[in-house]
Amino acid sequence: MRDLKHSGRRAFLRGLGGVGIGLPLLEYTHGRAWAGAQTTLRFLTVFDHGGTVSNQAANIGTPARFNGQANIYNDTHHGVDLWRPLALGPTLQLGPIHEQLEPWRSKLLLLEGIDNLAAVEQDPYGRGDHGISNVTAMTAADMVSETVGEDTFYRAQGPSIDQVIADRLAARQPALFDRIHLLVAGHEYGTPFFRGASEPVEGEPNPIAAWMTLFSGVDPNPEPSQEFLLQQARRGSTLDSVIGQFERFKGRVSARDLQAIEAHLDHLRALEQEVGQYVACTPPPQATLECSGYGSCYPRGSAEGVAMGDVVGPMFADMIIAAIRCGLTNVAVLEIADILTPWTPAGLQVESGFGIGHSLGHYAMDVGKSGVNEALRDAWLAEMLDNRRWRMGLFARILAGLDDPTFAEGDRTILDNSLLYYTSEFRGANHIASNVMALLAGSAGGSLETGKFIDYNKYADQGVATFDYESKESIHNLYTTFLHALGENDAHFGNANARHEGPLPGLV
Repeated sequence: MRDLKHSGRRAFLRGLGGVGIGLPLLEYTHGRAWAGAQTTLRFLTVFDHGGTVSNQAANIGTPARFNGQANIYNDTHHGVDLWRPLALGPTLQLGPIHEQLEPWRSKLLLLEGIDNLAAVEQDPYGRGDHGISNVTAMTAADMVSETVGEDTFYRAQGPSIDQVIADRLAARQPALFDRIHLLVAGHEYGTPFFRGASEPVEGEPNPIAAWMTLFSGVDPNPEPSQEFLLQQARRGSTLDSVIGQFERFKGRVSARDLQAIEAHLDHLRALEQEVGQYVACTPPPQATLECSGYGSCYPRGSAEGVAMGDVVGPMFADMIIAAIRCGLTNVAVLEIADILTPWTPAGLQVESGFGIGHSLGHYAMDVGKSGVNEALRDAWLAEMLDNRRWRMGLFARILAGLDDPTFAEGDRTILDNSLLYYTSEFRGANHIASNVMALLAGSAGGSLETGKFIDYNKYADQGVATFDYESKESIHNLYTTFLHALGENDAHFGNANARHEGPLPGLV
């Protein structure tokens, strides 16, 4: 599966003769660094594969919650929801997974009752599951499937919201990179990010390559050094060679592949125009790791694989902070695979041969008071809570870096002028795409009123312990809201599966 996932741009470049140009992050098509004179808007996504600790049930077509006392699984489910706030009210009260976000509570929005209707409506079982939920989670698009042997692969037929926003912001407030995308690698079911129809985009898992791509041209000195000028000249020459090979290759492919090649050529030509840009800024410390294989990095001098995610995750968060502060980009993605976290206080409590996502999907169904794994309930909850807190800690780290008053823009911080989105492909144990995780931070320059919990479940007035569920809101509406908050006026985002068009009510 890993080979198939990497049969795209990087493999294509290798097929052209192995030209040594690292393109996993070279997403920019315009260019100059942020000048600081105008309000600059940013959009960041933290995509957390594998869902969360939730008590959501899987009634087909009518998702509901259950309480571990009386439910369709006869009390086998754990029945705990650690994502929802502790109580309802005019002020957001954070729950166990979010408690480390307390310093920024007034700058958060926690939303409930938002479905991924693109996944629900296209799944024959009305749920979404892994593959369909993944490719629609950020695109809200139609999807196509392809079966290879016993495996089925899905492709969205439209761009993800981060790519659309990157394109729009690039036209209004150019930066060296339209978009950057970093991946804490591990178990997952494919990328949820797409540049366009059937054109998936994958993150860079290697922190050394990421640092070199982002910051090798960044210098704290006000004027470029001779070494920098020579390096940029070599890069320009390499790009000329790559473009030439693409041009020669065009006559030997199908019309379908030709379209993709033309898109890459446009990308490379724009990249060539920007290769001489010089940015005076202080980069983060360079990664001091050993890396062997896809995303397999560990501290230099330690045993291979030791604390890989614990080292790479914070490193990537710091790179995103620095790239935003330096004006290198206005759109960033941190993707967190469904990894285990042995470095947390709880460590590894429950054996899992498939990774934490399968633990969530399988053990969660069996650790209730009448489940076959009832004895593991407390240990399982401890591991899952620490695992999800660690992931949320990366989000908190980014919030702290962007809310630093040292980098204020007028009377606002960078966080205030940003919109951050934390989500996953589904909510919880049943792998269904209803009531998805939707946590926002920042107000997009004052467009959003933050510090609130909003529940779009029609039964929400019954209180936080409500187990009935029905909503007409979808990620289609959420992503239309994002566009409006960032100054666009789109009537709709995504395919036709939404219950209604337009933004979510009561946000912008």
